[in-house]
Amino acid sequence: MDSITVGIEPSGNARIIILFQSDERVANFLKRVLERLVQVIEVETLREETSLVREIALLKTKPLKGEKKEQALFRIEEIGGRILEVKEDAIIAEIHGDHQRIEGVINDLGSDVLEEVARSGQVYISKKFE
Repeated sequence: MDSITVGIEPSGNARIIILFQSDERVANFLKRVLERLVQVIEVETLREETSLVREIALLKTKPLKGEKKEQALFRIEEIGGRILEVKEDAIIAEIHGDHQRIEGVINDLGSDVLEEVARSGQVYISKKFE
């Protein structure tokens, strides 16, 4: 399992998104197992090509000075991130986008800049309207 995300729908039911990589056989097996659970209302297989996919990450930097701080601020704002708080030369920011975009920013900033990262996991919603 790569990630699991839970949210409450307007109906009051919980939507659980379980992200995993597998072949069709294993995916179908897991779908059948989940469908047998009494509490499960519906199981839907969502694919990246037919869904919108997003992830959110909160980033906390180490205390930064001068050019290093400017570069971190620029990189976060360059991808549409939001600076949530700056305190004692440390930054807390929010970034969002697809998995590769989040990975790219985290890798670009690196462990020299980042102190802590909290991520939502990937959230999917079908592009299909009914």
